Amino acid sequence: MTDVSDKTLKRIQGLLAKAQATNFEAEADTYMAAALRLMAKYGIEMAHLADSGQVADEVTTWEILIGTSYGVDRRALLVNIARAKRCRPVYVQLPHGYRVTIVGHASDLEQVKLLNASLQLQMGKGARTARDGSGKSSTAFKKGWMLGFYTRVYERMLEAERAATCEPRPADATTSSGRSTELVLASREQAVQAAFDKRYPKLGKAPKRTLTNASGYSAGRAAGDQADIGGSNRVSATASAGALR
Repeated sequence: MTDVSDKTLKRIQGLLAKAQATNFEAEADTYMAAALRLMAKYGIEMAHLADSGQVADEVTTWEILIGTSYGVDRRALLVNIARAKRCRPVYVQLPHGYRVTIVGHASDLEQVKLLNASLQLQMGKGARTARDGSGKSSTAFKKGWMLGFYTRVYERMLEAERAATCEPRPADATTSSGRSTELVLASREQAVQAAFDKRYPKLGKAPKRTLTNASGYSAGRAAGDQADIGGSNRVSATASAGALR
């Protein structure tokens, strides 16, 4: 880790702490959006540092168990987070939930852990209190809400990643190997894919989700627009286990 990346992480943590502390939705969203942009830039900074040989950022794995309570939706949220952070997820269904394994570079996996812990809690809290236009709640509405939530969160994460990738880097950047950000990220994705294919040479296709409650989906997307998608220094990577019960 470098002084620059350490400072970036501290800034992200500070923004997230402010987002969690305020009771004003607009103010919280401003802090959250800033934290997301910084996290995307941090990921690219670490990619360039690794590409130039200044830090070690090997492809590795992270494994987590997800229980049966709304397990499909909690698993889908984690899968979306992993994909947005250029990682490859795979899961196995167990008698009491799912075992999800994610393959990615170490710095990207750390971001996935933080984001998963924070967003699982946010999605759990939102789904428990979600109500339709008549003030009622149902399993179908909650599941539609969660589908909308993690779909919109995924879109927001991709938007931030694209913006950070397109941002020009100084010609004399000390973290650069001379290659463009697009080439650096493409090489990292190829390395992750190669490691994934070697570990899982034969995989079945996951079933597609179907929308069963349109109003819940719309409400969930609206909540996803306000979600803190920069992770949280107040939430541990294991805290998400009790997000939905």
